[in-house]
Amino acid sequence: MPRYNTLCEEDIRKLMLLKDDSFHKALYESYCSPVYGQFSVFCRDRAKAYELTGKVFEIARTEMENGMPIKRRLLIWLMNIARKVSREYLLDYSVKKSENNRCIKRLVLTEGFSPGEAARILDISNHEAVIRLRQKLKE
Repeated sequence: MPRYNTLCEEDIRKLMLLKDDSFHKALYESYCSPVYGQFSVFCRDRAKAYELTGKVFEIARTEMENGMPIKRRLLIWLMNIARKVSREYLLDYSVKKSENNRCIKRLVLTEGFSPGEAARILDISNHEAVIRLRQKLKE
């Protein structure tokens, strides 16, 4: 994987402004390593980490094609996208992992989800999630 090079951010932005097709390739080659590193922290499977890295760059491409302005540094912008992709992946993983044992206490206290997120995972209302959590904590 290529290393992150801060000097090429200006060049990449110039390509972006010129609407040059090589922009996406330059963006990927320059920032693939730090984005992949984000996923390699919690993914045990390298293939899955590469898949999630690719998803980040697909989302970035879509945002660029839709004309969304990038006001931050490119790496920060990509890492914010990576954070969203990570969150979605972990939510999906948690749902699959807890299909047989859907316990709000475990989702909130062990896996770090908010009661609102746990409510969405369990497909219940926020109020019901709080009530269940209180009951589990009293046990």
